[in-house]
Amino acid sequence: MRKIMKILSGAMAAGVILIVAGTVSLMVPSTSAAKQRPQPSFDSNAWVAYWDYDKGLKEAKAVSSQLNSVSYFGGALDSQGKVIVLGPARDFSQEKLPRYKVTVKKYLTVVNDVYGNPQDSKSQTKVKDTAVLENILATKETRQAHIEDLFGTMKQYGYDGLEIDYEQVWKNPLVAFRYVKFIQEIAAAADEQQIPLRIIFEPSVPANKLIFPEGPEYVIMSYNLYGTHTKEAGPKADKAFIDTILGRVDRLPRPHSIALATGGCIWEGAQSPRMVTEEEARNLAKSLHADVQRDEASQALHFEGRRADGTAVTGWYADSETLKAWKQQALEHGVDGISLWRLGGNDRIKAYYVGLMP
Repeated sequence: MRKIMKILSGAMAAGVILIVAGTVSLMVPSTSAAKQRPQPSFDSNAWVAYWDYDKGLKEAKAVSSQLNSVSYFGGALDSQGKVIVLGPARDFSQEKLPRYKVTVKKYLTVVNDVYGNPQDSKSQTKVKDTAVLENILATKETRQAHIEDLFGTMKQYGYDGLEIDYEQVWKNPLVAFRYVKFIQEIAAAADEQQIPLRIIFEPSVPANKLIFPEGPEYVIMSYNLYGTHTKEAGPKADKAFIDTILGRVDRLPRPHSIALATGGCIWEGAQSPRMVTEEEARNLAKSLHADVQRDEASQALHFEGRRADGTAVTGWYADSETLKAWKQQALEHGVDGISLWRLGGNDRIKAYYVGLMP
């Protein structure tokens, strides 16, 4: 419960945003110029990350008949706020993902991670940087320039649509206020140019306090209940947490979706917790001769073991059974789509999708 309350506290920032709105000239309109465009009746999406491209692509091809879209997680920003693209983005945009009578759309995901050298993926200087957003979203002119940069980059690399994944924005009322304005403006621009647009929100999004336009597909992450940010070990999500997120999804314009997470996290001695894929978690448990058990509340797998030097190791992770339980909960709630973060390192990914043999 304490973890959920910590996430819910993000909604408090919304009240401050409204106060800021009274003193800032950028007033949030009650309606948007963007019109709702036709969307798939259900969007089954998954991410392929640039740093695990080969494994991600292999899994995308294996399950492409079950996907409406795939997002390439490789867009970021340089120190001036210009959009950069990492990894084999152009190769992925040209890949064939077969599905009978359906075109699997490809989205370019852009995050607010900052890189000092756009040519070097190891030159990352800031993760989830809001300072760069404060600058590029400061005025209507700077926001328009950023929108043009985003659309231009997306088209340059051959993608069908654009996905915005700017995080940590709700902690800064001014950035949050400007971000809402940006979403309204990019939604209108995407509508005019007929560009599919997805907006990814963190679990803390104050969806019941802010006005978002129709047009984009909104996706709320339903993970990070426990992880690298927590000293305590636990699952990325459980039933109560997902219920909380589903309630927040309901307050967003449709289509609205939920994102579930594969893999998990390892807590080892005094080291910082680290994220792992399902494959890595299984291999670690096997090497430690640890007994893997399924948690009833979350349906996630977990284990405890010790290294040869006595260091305690605890792992929590999701497998296909975990994902199916979370998916069923979301489907019963009536979401318009489910996205998986992420493909790559999932031993039995086919078992998650209806119609595929594990």
